[in-house]
This record gives sequence, C-alpha cells and structure tokens, in this order.
Amino acid sequence: MKRALAALHRLAGQFLYEALIRTLRSSFLIGGAVVLVSSTGTWKYFVSSFAARDFVQAGQWSSNSGTSGVATVAIDDRAYRDYFGDRSPLDRARLLALLQTIATAAPQARAIVVDLDLTPLPGHAQHALLRFLAGDPRRWVLAVPLQGDSPASPERAAWQRALCRAGVRLGLPYLPTDFGEVSPLAQFDGALSQVAADPSYDCARLRATLKAAAHDGSAHLRRIAAPMSPGAVRDGLVIPFDGDLQQLGMLLQAASPRWIVLGGTWGKSDLLATALGKRYGAQLHAAALAGRLRGERVAPLLVQILVAWLFLACLDLVLGVLYRGIERLLLPWTANHAGHRFLATRIWPVTLVVMAIAAVLLASDGCALLRARTGYWVPSAMIAGVTLVNTLFVWNWGLNKLVRHASVATAWREVFVAPIVTDWSAMLHAAALLRAHARGAAPADGLGAPRAALECVAAVASLLLQTGFPLLVLAHALA
Repeated sequence: MKRALAALHRLAGQFLYEALIRTLRSSFLIGGAVVLVSSTGTWKYFVSSFAARDFVQAGQWSSNSGTSGVATVAIDDRAYRDYFGDRSPLDRARLLALLQTIATAAPQARAIVVDLDLTPLPGHAQHALLRFLAGDPRRWVLAVPLQGDSPASPERAAWQRALCRAGVRLGLPYLPTDFGEVSPLAQFDGALSQVAADPSYDCARLRATLKAAAHDGSAHLRRIAAPMSPGAVRDGLVIPFDGDLQQLGMLLQAASPRWIVLGGTWGKSDLLATALGKRYGAQLHAAALAGRLRGERVAPLLVQILVAWLFLACLDLVLGVLYRGIERLLLPWTANHAGHRFLATRIWPVTLVVMAIAAVLLASDGCALLRARTGYWVPSAMIAGVTLVNTLFVWNWGLNKLVRHASVATAWREVFVAPIVTDWSAMLHAAALLRAHARGAAPADGLGAPRAALECVAAVASLLLQTGFPLLVLAHALA
C-alpha cells in the first residue's frame, strides 16, 4: 500500500512538472518554435497524418455495431447502364420508381438521404417526383449542389422553394478534404449527415449557409467537428442496386436499416481517398451519419493537453529509472573510457528516441481502442507533438539529465515557486542597486549602474517570458 501511494505521489509530481514546464515555466524558445510551426502547414500535415493513423487503428478495433443501422443503397455500373440507359442526368421516371421501392421496402427508415442531383433540367418533368416526396417529406433529405459564381436558374430556385414549402429537408453533398484525403474528423456545416441526424435542420438554417458560400464555393464552407465512424468506412452495409427493383426491395426488407443513403457508385468520378482506402461519396456520407448517430466526438483541447501531460509524466518516470542506471553504470567512467562514453552519449540517446516513438505509437493505439469502444476520440497528434518538443528542447535527445520529482510539493516548489522567487529577488536587488547609484551610495563591491540596469531588465524578461507569456498563450489557446 505504501509503495502504491509513493508511486502515485511520484506520478502526480511528474505530472505537475510536465504541466508547469509546458506552461508556466516554458522557455520563450519553445513557445516561439511552437508558434512558428503551427503557423505553417507543417503542423496541419502532422495532425492530419496522426488523425489518419488513429482512424485506421480505430477501424481495425471497430465492429459492425458502430454503423448505427445505416445502409448505403449503391447504384452500380450495371444499374446505370441497364436501368438508367447509361445517361446522365438520370431519368426522373425511373428514379421515382427507385425511390418508391426504397420507401415501401423500408417503412422503418427514419431518414432517406438522396446523394444525387435532382435539379430540374429541360425535358425532365418532376411534378410526380415532387408529389411523391411531399407525401412524407420529413423522411427525405436531398442533396443541393452549389452553383459557384453563376446565378441559380429560375427552375432550380423554384424547385428548391417547392421542396422547402413541402417540408423536404436539403443538405450539402460535399466532404472536406485534408492533403488529398477526406477528413475523418470534420464535416461542412449543413452537410447531408448533419441534416439527416437533426430533424430540426430545415431550409431556413441551410439558406444562411448557402448564401454565405454562394460566391466562394465549397472551399469556403464552414467546418464543424463531426468524426466519421471508422467501422462504417471500413465495412459499412452497402446494398447494391443493379437495376432489379424487386431484388432491392427484398434486400432492404432483410437488412431493415433505420437510415438509408442513396448514391451513385458507377464510374470513378465520385471515388474519394480515405485513410482506409477509396470509398464512394455516398458511403462516406453514410459513415458520417453513423458517426453522428453513435455520438462520436473529439475531446476538447484542454482534455487533449491533460492527456499529453499525463503521458509525458508516465514516460518521464520510466525513462528516469533507466537514466538512474546510466548514471550508476556508465557516467562515472565516460571521462576516461571511450566505450562507456559511446554508450552514454550515442547509444542512450538513440534508445531514448526509439522508446519515445514506441510509446507514442502505443498511446495512439490506446486512443484508437478508446474511440472504437466508446466513440470518444482523443487525437494522438497532441501526444506526439508534446513528446517531440520534449525530446528536442527538454531531454535534448537524451543528453540532458532527466528530472524526477518525488511528490507534487517538491515539483511545485522546485519548478514554479523557486524560479519565480529567484527572478523576483534578482529584479528587486538590481532595482535597489540602481536607487543606491542614483543617491551615490552604492556599495563598492556591487554591480555598476549599467550592469545593474541590465540585470534588472533581464530578470523582468525572465519572469515575463518564462512565466507570464506561456500562461497567457495557454489561456488564449483554450479560450
């Protein structure tokens, strides 16, 4: 029991040490480096890479239960060729028959998302389609593509107004991408998955989004946190439609999905890259919907930072034990023995870096397992980032002595209180010398007036840059 309490005290002390060294006593060099990196695309690529790894690992841990009863009805190449006559836009009469089949075969479905452009075109009568959709409007969510800089045609505007008056919901069919892959952690505001999962999301809410993006296109749509379900991306339920309406009806009755996404999977124009391989847009909308229905969420920034500090505290304790062995077995002999010096200054730094990398990957796997089981995602990019900074600036690739603290009290006193007291005392002493010089009563063995002024300014800078500035940066980041 005593050993467990002592270990807990050491862990708490190490956690406080990491928290303080990263915030209240971080050097200006570290803060400047972090700000410089985060202002470029390097950090975004770093975060995107670890997010992709987290997503792949979570997909491997996930089960089919994470799909939340969402199914994708995929219009394949055969159906496009034989049923729709290999022509786009799709024949509206045949499309109406397909929608009627889906609605009849899946009466339990709470929402049917249509990831197809149903905008009226010359020669395609849509009155029957509108009457059908208006018969049960709250079940239907239709894709509304943006027009970019070109004004909407009168037919298009009238079609959208008619849908909104009937109570049919509209959503955006776009998916945000990062460095060539679909983002696994965000969706655009007003996306099909968001509208389908939220019955209150109506045309009035979407209209503001469409107005804001009318001239900029999808690249300027606002992103919102909405993680996809990795299980749904990996092996979500896909019901193929090859042109046989009767067979499709039987498949839907057997699967009995509560949420349906209808989309095209013919050709390769809508095939998008993800961390788990290429998927069609309809499949990814279904995965985003499954993530929302399951309640998948990203941990707040504060939680990510606390987890990173706790990880560093544990890693510090492990590496500290190993470093004590280095101090006892190697360091006393490094001055006169080249072999010991090689082990201490070359092999130990490599070992530390390898252990740090392995620990980060293990933590990433743990975060992925947590997400697969609970839907709560703690991105490992923050853990990897603070570990990299610690390796560079604090541990100096293993060449610096690893600091270990026995308790919270010692960490608080040595890392926070003592340096502040030292800076404050130095500032007061230098200010007293300056006042003494002004009166002509400075002691002969004290600092000269210029040197005292330099010491005062440097002590103030140390207090501000190592305590005040990092704390303000953290507060601003968490605000």
